Amino acid sequence: MHSFTRSTLLAVVFTSLVSTTAFADFDAGIAAYQANDLPLAYKEFRAAAGTGHADSQFNVALMHEKGIGVEKDEKQAVVWYEKSARQGNAPAQFNLGVLYENGRGTGVDFAKANEWYRKASVLGDPLAIGNLGMLYVRGDGVKVNQVAGVALLLVSVTLDPSPENNAKMNISSTRGLTPQLIAAAQTLSGQLGSAKNLLVPLDAYLKKDEKKEGVGEVPGDR
Repeated sequence: MHSFTRSTLLAVVFTSLVSTTAFADFDAGIAAYQANDLPLAYKEFRAAAGTGHADSQFNVALMHEKGIGVEKDEKQAVVWYEKSARQGNAPAQFNLGVLYENGRGTGVDFAKANEWYRKASVLGDPLAIGNLGMLYVRGDGVKVNQVAGVALLLVSVTLDPSPENNAKMNISSTRGLTPQLIAAAQTLSGQLGSAKNLLVPLDAYLKKDEKKEGVGEVPGDR
């Protein structure tokens, strides 16, 4: 719990099937934001968001979440993050997961947090990978699996060692990590890091671990 969303507006236009008007509104929003005319920035992003421009939808959501140029409204943030997330926008998927995990603008829903972290993780989002790992470390909405959780945190740290990423700190603060468990997590981390889709080896590991528990082995024993 208490994860933080990304708080930087998206300023890069990615190729998408939206009108040139949407791109113009997006650019105008960026210009207004840089000029510190926040209400105008919101107006321009909102216009582009209404046509389906995913990055503008993210920016509208973020402005509602933080109260930037518009009244703070986390329920509206959830609405707009989801619109952007459903178009494959990884930052929106991550932020939406954080809001569901922490019950901001919506009820606490670990299943939905897991769903959106997984989607963003497939796209290589380091913070989402780390937050997914913490769900397994804590057992929030999933069965506790410290090997899987620490493995995901290790991947997150490798992809993003910046101070913004709390994955390294989260590993250090995780209790009960034995040398055997750490070694298993490192092995799994290597498999996750080399996979095109890290969910494939992750889910395979979790399924295998469940079967081992079923026959009386200790989770993480390899």
